[in-house]
Amino acid sequence: MKKVILCILGIVFLLSLFSCDRFNHHFDPVFTPFEHYLERFATHVEEGILYDGVASIMGYYSDTYLNNGMVKTDMQALYNSLADAFPDSVAIEIDILNEAEYKVSYRIVTAGVDTTIIDYAQTLRDSFLFIGNQIAPAVPQKVLVEVITGTWCSNCHYAEEALAQLKQEYGGDFYYIEYHWNDDLDVGAIEVIEYYNMSYSAPQSMFQGQVKVAGGGGDTYDQYHNTITTFFDQDALAELKNFSYTMSDTLSGQVTIRKDDSLPIEDLNIKYVLVEKVSSVINPYTGRPCEQVVIAKGMKDIGEEDFSNPISFKLEIPQTVPDDIVLYIWLQTLEDPYNADTCKIYNVIEEDIVVAKGSI
Repeated sequence: MKKVILCILGIVFLLSLFSCDRFNHHFDPVFTPFEHYLERFATHVEEGILYDGVASIMGYYSDTYLNNGMVKTDMQALYNSLADAFPDSVAIEIDILNEAEYKVSYRIVTAGVDTTIIDYAQTLRDSFLFIGNQIAPAVPQKVLVEVITGTWCSNCHYAEEALAQLKQEYGGDFYYIEYHWNDDLDVGAIEVIEYYNMSYSAPQSMFQGQVKVAGGGGDTYDQYHNTITTFFDQDALAELKNFSYTMSDTLSGQVTIRKDDSLPIEDLNIKYVLVEKVSSVINPYTGRPCEQVVIAKGMKDIGEEDFSNPISFKLEIPQTVPDDIVLYIWLQTLEDPYNADTCKIYNVIEEDIVVAKGSI
């Protein structure tokens, strides 16, 4: 029995010797594919900034990159600005904040600039791409007022002066346009009056397609001011950008619409009006030129459009076009019949229009 025990102990001893020779107990860190990706990214950032190879850095970013409003071209501009400073060194520090979500923080220090970016990546076949958090900053709601007026109207100047003053106070957050009715500047104001179920009188103003204020007097400014401020605390459900146009006897334009998923598509229209900023027609009650006068208008149902592409439209324009014109473009639900709760304006932009001599 003792010999058997010694034999077993001997076998155990020999196995322990062999196991020590066979297995290495020094464990090197095991890097994940994502960590390898980040290591390569850090190298390209350093070399790209130092040696003018920013294009190589951009290969790590998706074409659909969006990170709190920053798109891929914004990131490229950032790296170009760092490279243009001709730094002597670049330090980049990367921390994985959430490996399951591929959420990272990378800090770049160079040329006196210290930048930290929180970013997200996604898998792409056997690698990764930075895509950002796919969140754009909230777009502020801009307010549009459509006013019915006329040179024959003795009280309309109260509304016009209140709107002009509000425009000075709120700048690019607020716009207004004048539809002249029953005078030489009328281009179809009756269509606006009848759609909004307005009375056949002036002045009347429609705020954001929803709130109607009629009449004019000494308290008009206060009425208008209190009404527009109710819309300023709302985030817009759409952004209109990248407007472009050509013009002959017709203005052919296109605009990109970035919309929130909650924007209702049914009965959604793009509306557009050509406006003369300062008219040659004088208001007899003020002795001053009429302003913000609509000289052409149009609309297009875009409920079935592909919003990943620019939205195109056409506007017939007058034979004679003044030099000081702008185009207002806005999105609005246009149900039939009109519904004050749903036929709202979602956002509006103002664009300068250049009239080339001899083009009209």
